[in-house]
Amino acid sequence: MTDTIYTLFKDGRMCQTVFGDFKHVIVPTLALWDGESVIGEYDRTWWLDEGTPRKRQPCPAKVDGLWLRGVRLGSTIHIEGQPYECAEGGDVELSFQYPGTYQVRVERWPYLDGVYEIENISQPE
Repeated sequence: MTDTIYTLFKDGRMCQTVFGDFKHVIVPTLALWDGESVIGEYDRTWWLDEGTPRKRQPCPAKVDGLWLRGVRLGSTIHIEGQPYECAEGGDVELSFQYPGTYQVRVERWPYLDGVYEIENISQPE
């Protein structure tokens, strides 16, 4: 008996790793799986691109004061858990009602999520 590791993907996203005897565990699992699979162990920092596992790249957006620069087309920007679609991408100006530090997350597959802390400083009147 030889143990084997396979990683299961669906729509390019890593779903699960399967480990066990090839004949008794892997073959029956793959027979029931309707996604793609590759031999080897991969985690969620990988994606499957036309059958080839590739390392997901960091989010390219950069913080510049109250701006997010270089947001990719089709991204979703999450501010304090509230999603905002950013269909056009580019440079995005952020505005906040109150002063404070806000957690902002930029999501765009297949990039890794970018997580930023943005400080909104109140302006003297």
